[in-house]
Amino acid sequence: MRHYNRNFIPKSLQRIIENPEAYTIMKNVSPLSLFNIGKIWLKYQSVAQPIPNMVNLTEISKNFNNVLIVGDTHGDFTSTLRITRAFFEKKVDALVFMGDYVDRGEYGFLNLMYLIGLNLAWPDRVILLRGNHEDMAINLVFGFYQELQRYFENPDIFKAVQSTIEAIYDLMSLAAITPLDSLCIHAGIPKIAFPLNILNQMPKPHSEFNSITDLQLKKELKEIFTQIRWNDPTENEQEHPNARSYHGFFFFTEPELKAFLKMNHLKRIYRSHEHPRGIFQEIFPNLLYYIYSSTPNYGNIPIGHVIHEKGNHIYLRDIDFNLKKKIQ
Repeated sequence: MRHYNRNFIPKSLQRIIENPEAYTIMKNVSPLSLFNIGKIWLKYQSVAQPIPNMVNLTEISKNFNNVLIVGDTHGDFTSTLRITRAFFEKKVDALVFMGDYVDRGEYGFLNLMYLIGLNLAWPDRVILLRGNHEDMAINLVFGFYQELQRYFENPDIFKAVQSTIEAIYDLMSLAAITPLDSLCIHAGIPKIAFPLNILNQMPKPHSEFNSITDLQLKKELKEIFTQIRWNDPTENEQEHPNARSYHGFFFFTEPELKAFLKMNHLKRIYRSHEHPRGIFQEIFPNLLYYIYSSTPNYGNIPIGHVIHEKGNHIYLRDIDFNLKKKIQ
């Protein structure tokens, strides 16, 4: 177990971090009470609020020179534990999760709280980005809402838990730049060409968009906020500019991506979001890498993958840290 400040992290999360497997046997019982969740929210607020929406990882710490980048985990707590083992065994010094921690899997709540626990225990080593499933309206359709209802049957308690989790979602960052000038983002680039630092004009918490008085700026920021968590790439450059992906949002093409990377002085993008593409795909050569890190939620996926940046090199690994190939 890596050393961390036990006086800072709530004891309820400390127990989950130090003995996570014990909580998987309590399938129909919440691992945390409303009181616990409230304390976690207060701690998370103090850690996440100062982190910008667009975070340059080199400004956080040197630990991100040896970082594991993780795609969707979707309540697949077993896979999350396999992924984070490399961190506890000190094979990597830092972790970046690109969103979608809940829905579809059996242990969305436990998965989310465990990852928040890691972020609180190691704020200079663990970053959580917001995906499209960090949204209670989406949770209502894909299972996490019902999971919380099963844990918290009292309507008043359920409503309080729901509101607290929404407040946690609203403080997650949206994008991260690694020391190798790679952009970690949940889905893709928006149709609006923009410099990345505009993300830091978005409010934190994200729910406070109404605090922006410039109506045109508010509209553009809301579109960017949505599209970076929903847009998908397409290899068809003849795609109509307003064509919608199967998610119902926009496609982006290789020329659009090249222009975006040039504008922001970046070399490549890592994204997750789309399970039909499989577990790893180099969509646009040397420019866009797609990873999916959850294993059992879609029966045809044998094992998830992660990306490992260390020094000047980039590796594709499976969730047990076995090397699959060297990317760079």
